[in-house]
This record gives sequence, C-alpha cells and structure tokens, in this order.
Amino acid sequence: MKLKNNLPIIALLTCLMICGLESFSQKNNTPELYLEPIFKVNYGDATADKPQSKSWTNEYGQWVLIGDEDGPKLLKKDASGWTSQTELNHTWKDLPSRADVWSKGDQCQIVLVEDCVLTVVQIAYSKNSEKYKYQWKVDLPITADCNSIETATITQDSKGEFWVCADVNEKIMVWHSLNGEEWSNPFTIADSINLDDISLIVALQNQVSVIWSDQNTQSINERIHSDGDAMDKWSDRIIVQEGDNNADDHLNATVFENGRMAMATKNSVDEMNQPQFVLRIRELNGQWTNTPYENLMPHRTPSRPIINHVESGKIFEIHAVRNRVDNRYFISVNEIVEKNGGWEFKELIQLKTKIRRKNGDVTSSKASFLPDGPKLIFFSDELGNVYSFDLDSLL
Repeated sequence: MKLKNNLPIIALLTCLMICGLESFSQKNNTPELYLEPIFKVNYGDATADKPQSKSWTNEYGQWVLIGDEDGPKLLKKDASGWTSQTELNHTWKDLPSRADVWSKGDQCQIVLVEDCVLTVVQIAYSKNSEKYKYQWKVDLPITADCNSIETATITQDSKGEFWVCADVNEKIMVWHSLNGEEWSNPFTIADSINLDDISLIVALQNQVSVIWSDQNTQSINERIHSDGDAMDKWSDRIIVQEGDNNADDHLNATVFENGRMAMATKNSVDEMNQPQFVLRIRELNGQWTNTPYENLMPHRTPSRPIINHVESGKIFEIHAVRNRVDNRYFISVNEIVEKNGGWEFKELIQLKTKIRRKNGDVTSSKASFLPDGPKLIFFSDELGNVYSFDLDSLL
C-alpha cells in the first residue's frame, strides 16, 4: 500500500498519526484511526438501517441523508464541514427517518421507512439557488394486515422505471412506478419468511434483482425481473445458497461495470473461529459463488457488512466489530482482491471513536466510487453522533 505520490507505507502511517492514529490493532498490525463526529442529531444510530444507501456524490457536491427525531436530515460537505440543509429539511419534518437514496443527475428518489409506512419523496437540485428543492411525496399502498416493516430499498431500471422492495410481516413485496410518483399496489415476491428477514433490490443490466434472506429455510434467495416486462412477471425463486445456517438479515451489494454483482452478507453460524460473513458473486449468466470469510473471535464479533468498489479498480468491504472482551466497537475497512480464482481479504484500517458506546450501521452510496472522486463511508453511534471517512486516503 502506497500513497499517491509513491511514498512508502511509513509515510502513510505518519500521516495517519497526525490525523489521530494512536496505535496498531492486534490483527496484522492494522492501523487504528480515532475519528471525531461530523454531526450530531437527537436520534441514535442515525445511519441505520441495513441495507440502505444514504450518501451520494455528484457535480454539485457530497451529500448524506441521516435520521433525526423529527425526520430525515440532508447534510452537504462544504469548507466548514458537514452542514444541514435547513430549508429542505424543514419541508419533510415528521416524515420517517430511515432512508434509502437513488440519485441520478439533478434528481433523487428517496424511500423513507417506518412501521407499516413507506413514503417516497423526490428532491431536485436547483442550479439557481445551488440547493436541493423538495418536489413531492407519496405514501405507497400497504396491505391492511401489516404489522411491521423493518427496511426498504429503491432502484431504477434501464427503462427509467422505479422499484421499491420491503419486508412486510413475513413477506417480501415490491412496488413499481413508471414515473416515480404514481405507484402500484404491492406484488408478493416471497412468503412465509422469518419476521427477522429483509430484502434488497438491485438494478442489473436490463434486469432488476430482488434478494432476500430466509432464516426459516436457512437460505439466501433471488428473483429476477426483465426490464419492460409486466410488474408481476418475475422468475421463479433462485437459491443462492441454502443450509448450514448461512442466512441472516444482513445484505449489501455493488454492481461492477461489466455487470457482475458482489454481495456481502452475514450468516447465522455464530460459532467461535467460524466465518460470520459470506462474499457472494453473481456472474452475468446468473450463477452464484459463495466465499465465507471473517471469523468470530473472542475479541472480534463482526456485523453488518457493506461493499462498494472503485470503477475499474479496488473493492472495499466495511463492517462493524464489537470487541467481546472490553465491549468497545470499531469499523473494519477491508480490501477484497480477486486472485488465482479465489478472493483475498485484507484489513486496511480500523476506525474508532472516543465514545464507549455502540457504533456501526456503516453506509455508503449505491453508485460505485469514481477513481478521481471522494470515496465516502459513514457510520453512527447510539448517542446520535455521525462519523465520516474517505477511503481515498488509503489509495
């Protein structure tokens, strides 16, 4: 690992020490960096919930949408740090706080989640005012028997049509919209799953993939919709993997420029010295391969992995870790390298806070990172502090 100016690794470590590096971890001498909060809200775990993507970067700046007690808050990075977009945030006061963002061009489609409530809002960037402006909101139709919705994600297919996927009670459901504002009734993708299970919707090349966990059958599953087909025309269930306690409600994915998809998931093995995560690769022909990694150790309980990549470059996996000995938390940043037909995992840095409380809920963008742009990840603690780190400093 070298800096961009090709200084040796010692130069990087010196830089990190100036920024707050205090020691090395016990795992492969991994550098440790203590971070200060970029923002604070009156809402614990402000970057929850899995597997939502809450940040984006465009020609207008760098943005993140976090939760607060009175509704979601949009922050923009400027010369003074991360600044709340007060005017916009006031317009969606009291809306659900847990958000998943789809950003394209001047517009963002956002699905907001609360128990038995799904609200889609649209914001658009005004070049005149140099701010995002609130445009409209719509509540998606929810079945009358709804008891709970844990999380939801949103995407747009190659035809410009929008999709939302969510768990409703013991079902996985999808909603469809031609324009993002008028939405269909839900279509059931899967039934009789565990109440703890969730789903993820991902746009592929001319397809949309819904992936969900089913802890009742110990399986990770997928159904595919071809762009342009009727909204209720989906493939039969595809079993990504089944058995051996490989399913849990932790899913996150990134789609490479060649159409392959990588997904980081947690399993339910929960046994000492056994892998807790699975890297799942989907080839263009729909074939999946599954590679377990990241053992449960006495001093490391890993959880909630996310994955993203630099276009035509490096793959990053980031997850939270609880030290079972002292009950301290940190964020583990890893590089995944494809090598000799397999995958290697290397921990690059551990991100820590001075708060002796739970932190985690790492989030990033749906879009891949641009080689010459910021590569931001965010996480939060249960006191309402939000933290940020630019992976570009590791390249």
